[in-house]
Amino acid sequence: MEVTHEPRYKNQHLPCVSCNSSDALSEYMNGSAYCFSCETKFSPSEYSKAKGGDISSLPPSKPKQKISKPKGGEISAIESRSLTLSTVKKFNVKVVKDEHGNDIKHYYPYYNGEEEVIKIRDVIKKRNNEAFQFVWTDGSSKVDLFGKQLFEQGQRFVTLFEGEIDAMSGYQMLNSTDSNYAVLGVKSSSDAERAVRNNLEYLYSFDNVVLCFDMDEPGRKATDKVAKLLQTGKTKIVSLPSGFNDANEMLMAGQQKAFKDAWYGAKTYTPSGLVSVSDHKERYLERPTKLSVPYPWQGLNEKLEGLRQGEIMILTAGTGLGKSAVCRELQHHLLKTTEDNIGIVMLEESYERTIDGLMSIEANERLSKDSVRDTYDIDRLSEWHDALFEGVNKNRVWVYEHFGENNLNAIADRVKFMAAGSECKWIFIDHIHMISAAGGDNETAEINKIMHKFRDLCEELNISIVTVSHLRRLDGNKGHENGAEVNLSHLRGSHVIAQIADSVLALERNQQSEDEIQSRTTRLRVLKNRYSGEVGEAGHIIYDPVTGRLTECDDSDLQMSNEESLI
Repeated sequence: MEVTHEPRYKNQHLPCVSCNSSDALSEYMNGSAYCFSCETKFSPSEYSKAKGGDISSLPPSKPKQKISKPKGGEISAIESRSLTLSTVKKFNVKVVKDEHGNDIKHYYPYYNGEEEVIKIRDVIKKRNNEAFQFVWTDGSSKVDLFGKQLFEQGQRFVTLFEGEIDAMSGYQMLNSTDSNYAVLGVKSSSDAERAVRNNLEYLYSFDNVVLCFDMDEPGRKATDKVAKLLQTGKTKIVSLPSGFNDANEMLMAGQQKAFKDAWYGAKTYTPSGLVSVSDHKERYLERPTKLSVPYPWQGLNEKLEGLRQGEIMILTAGTGLGKSAVCRELQHHLLKTTEDNIGIVMLEESYERTIDGLMSIEANERLSKDSVRDTYDIDRLSEWHDALFEGVNKNRVWVYEHFGENNLNAIADRVKFMAAGSECKWIFIDHIHMISAAGGDNETAEINKIMHKFRDLCEELNISIVTVSHLRRLDGNKGHENGAEVNLSHLRGSHVIAQIADSVLALERNQQSEDEIQSRTTRLRVLKNRYSGEVGEAGHIIYDPVTGRLTECDDSDLQMSNEESLI
């Protein structure tokens, strides 16, 4: 009589809820779980609570045992997986065999710079589905991609596989004696998103990134998550023939040609687009509320009802009227009132000037002036720096040091890296015309490209872009620097700026006024508001020449020396 065995595990290779392992946890059929990395056992109730975010009742994890680098083993073909000696030698994998020549263990080398970290595969335990199938030498949290040390960035193709065996199988099937297509392996499907996020700049350097994860459900989910991180139009998805789950299965079946056909036929990834409205009623009725972050000034909140992710906000004004100062106030406000990360692309100033601006707001002092900054010792400056960029704010602010590289592709790549790699939700770009100037002589055409690219980035990454646009010069005696009222037709270069933007905010001020209060007071004017439609005057802010701050005020707070309306 045939004996059948009930499955032991409900799920395997899950991220641990107690330690930083990405794939060492297994969930049993009764709801309990065990992590093979930190050796923590979870009862069904403990694991259920931990998955729901309640970590207060987690059992204490055992100290992780440090594993010394293994000795022995030799580079040899892995015949049980149809891997040739030359392939194994390429990846410097060592194999331990028993007295009959059967594989016992594989040693897969990963690298963090010059530091080697070994993943040890116990072939016997893997075959018998026992515990501790994989263990690592110290440093596993610092490595991500198997084979990365072998391939220089900037090549035409790089292909990502799930695991070391599939990566080597893919390399063997793709490459002949005169080719060297880059091939990398992620540790597992559950670790793929993190590994790719940590290596975006390296992966962005390739002309094409090809994803060939397993054809099962975890592999397909990982493919979708990773594809969204990579560059639109440069990411391709391999679909293996029916009956094959991964690259090694095809290699062992002698289907090298079929694999290469599937690889060459990989489809360019495009985000899903068309949907039937009839099939998405619940999506409409149960959609999440679109969260708004209030502006630091109530007049703007009454008109715009806050900043929102997924939107483009254009800030415009005449020369020297405080566009950069408003950007800095908004950056500081978001840093203090949200937990979101912020990306800053200030193309007309240095890194030091950008940080001076933020620290000046924190200190209520004009630290961008040497005469002011030099009155404070390094300890006091360090305190302000720590208050903004350390502790709960550590790694929340990312600044692009452009070194004169202002073209649209470079900016778009950095914005995508900030959003996908550094999880920035709010991106400030000052300003559009610096990017358009780097693209060619046709400013209108370049601005059209910029605005469409910004819209794509906002939609794809669910970020907000706050960007600055200059104004064209007006005919007549009264220009924007003398307080002229701004309208949408004054935006310089292209009408597409106003068309694509979700909101447009203009600053109006007569900086040449003989009245000292008037020369420091800026009228806020909403020119476009796609969210609620409210436009027009949105209050006033006044510049404090001592602190460098912009604070909200109204007409009753201002004592004008003449009867001219406040602008």
